[in-house]
Amino acid sequence: MQEGQPESHPGELLKFDEAYFAPWGRSDIFKWSGISLLVFLGGGALSVWFGPWWYILCGLALGFGSFMVLFFRNPERTIPADAGVLVSPADGTIWDIEEIEENEYIGGRCLRIGIFLSVFNVHVNRAPCAGEIEWIKYKEGGFAVAYDAAATLSNESNSIGMRIREDGAPDVPLLLRQISGAIARRIICPLEEKDLVARGGLIGMIKYGSRTEIIVPLEAGFQPAVSVKDKVSGGLSVLGRFVPVEAEEITEG
Repeated sequence: MQEGQPESHPGELLKFDEAYFAPWGRSDIFKWSGISLLVFLGGGALSVWFGPWWYILCGLALGFGSFMVLFFRNPERTIPADAGVLVSPADGTIWDIEEIEENEYIGGRCLRIGIFLSVFNVHVNRAPCAGEIEWIKYKEGGFAVAYDAAATLSNESNSIGMRIREDGAPDVPLLLRQISGAIARRIICPLEEKDLVARGGLIGMIKYGSRTEIIVPLEAGFQPAVSVKDKVSGGLSVLGRFVPVEAEEITEG
């Protein structure tokens, strides 16, 4: 654990993070594995009775079943130890970086970094920094295409407000938002208010295609180190760092 960070993370999530497959996907893994196995066996039987073309069905079943199982993978990540940085909360592609007005939790002008997760990405979410959970709000909504920033307003989402607690970073609020996509149908976040989280720690997942955002106040002096279309890995890629206002002023001068 890095100096200055909370020395704890929800115990259940620490245990979950030891497994290669996210526990929230167990029922899906069993279901899709069973269906794929039945189709595979059926294709094998049909190929014996009606010809080898039915082996194609076996291959499709094997490929689909493997894909559905691997969707819930949770590969081990080495979390950067640099002071004053934010790591990516998700695997995916940086889709937009822009200033917005955020009035639900932070209040005021903020910088938002949106990450689009395709069905091929790892879908677990990780804490971008160490901190204390202060506010959580789930919102029902639709399932529009997640890469569109408008999905923030219309889609099902879960907003996690946390106070940053790290050396090298200002004591400011940060908002992490999980947003469903056109295929996603379930957002998972077992966190509760007053929980402490560690940088890179597992905090939940979004099943199937989705979007994840981090939102920080402009006054915090956060400088992005990524650009639109960059590929990022949750808990591993550095999104940017906090630059003291004094340092910015000296640089400008």
